[in-house]
Amino acid sequence: MIRLKGLAALLTVAALLALPAAAGATLSYTKGIQKPRAYVAEDNGTGARQIGPGRNSHVSPNGEWVAYERESSSGTSELRLYQVDIHKGERLLNPWAESFVFAWSPDSTKLAAITGGVRGKRTLLVIEAKSMRREKVATGYFNGVSFSPESDEIVYGVSQTEDTLKSDVFRYKLGGAAPKALTKGKVSAYPLWGPKGQIAFARQLGGKQRKYGPANQLFVMNDEGQQVSQLTHTKVNPLAQGLIPVAWSSNGARLLTQFGGQDQSYAVAVSTITGAEKKLSKNPEMGLLGAALSPDGATILGTVGLGFGGNPHPKVVTVPWGGGPEKVLVPGGYEPSWGG
Repeated sequence: MIRLKGLAALLTVAALLALPAAAGATLSYTKGIQKPRAYVAEDNGTGARQIGPGRNSHVSPNGEWVAYERESSSGTSELRLYQVDIHKGERLLNPWAESFVFAWSPDSTKLAAITGGVRGKRTLLVIEAKSMRREKVATGYFNGVSFSPESDEIVYGVSQTEDTLKSDVFRYKLGGAAPKALTKGKVSAYPLWGPKGQIAFARQLGGKQRKYGPANQLFVMNDEGQQVSQLTHTKVNPLAQGLIPVAWSSNGARLLTQFGGQDQSYAVAVSTITGAEKKLSKNPEMGLLGAALSPDGATILGTVGLGFGGNPHPKVVTVPWGGGPEKVLVPGGYEPSWGG
């Protein structure tokens, strides 16, 4: 399979695979391309203050914590945890590998993250935010992770080879028995646990017929890996990978997704009732990068203006679910996250 130029942008979005939190008091984002710095603000972009050097921030669902990536003195990426009310940050994990594979638990007490070296298999950990106690879940090459609505289990996509997309989806009860495979065939990835017990995931189809590799279509299943049904029938061009799930609405009727491929990445709104799809950008190359969905499913948070190469001019924006005018929250900002 060719390496798609747009995959990096797609995987950045994959870092946000978690149950959506309420749009509330806390917004985080990055500013600066060459020397990125992380910020927090009110959810409408006002009252901004700098956290410090770093990027790829993730607000906890209750808005009290911000996890973000910072380069350490040794050159590795470390996971830091910033407490919003006391303006204090500390290192939680070093090295932080594959920072696009990350999730907060819905109750904001735990984080799922990957650690490991530059080469070889990595380790999926669940870390308690306050105590920093760690639980090892699995090893391999991961492409997505998501907590259950009750925050006591996780699902994740993992491969045992360096081709991370030759993977299956597994379910793990924290502190419990061995992980349980929910899929088979090594064609399932990017699981996202929904509010009603359903799990959305990408299944790779047409691998033998397509010249450059399989295309993603979204499926849903219950938490036992049963009642599997195909949700989308997206047209995926030869140089594209297709859709990955990003965020659910709280009633489970709407799913924010991201379409990615070579020099193309844009958000797509998907109805889980009808399977209808709505592109949220007129720019087929690098449109809206969807980051979060308000609980009522009415508003999407994302980034526009990054582009592939050239001179990026990013903005953190919100757009209506059905498409429409962008509301700029942060000129010059990107990689946004909501919580609280």
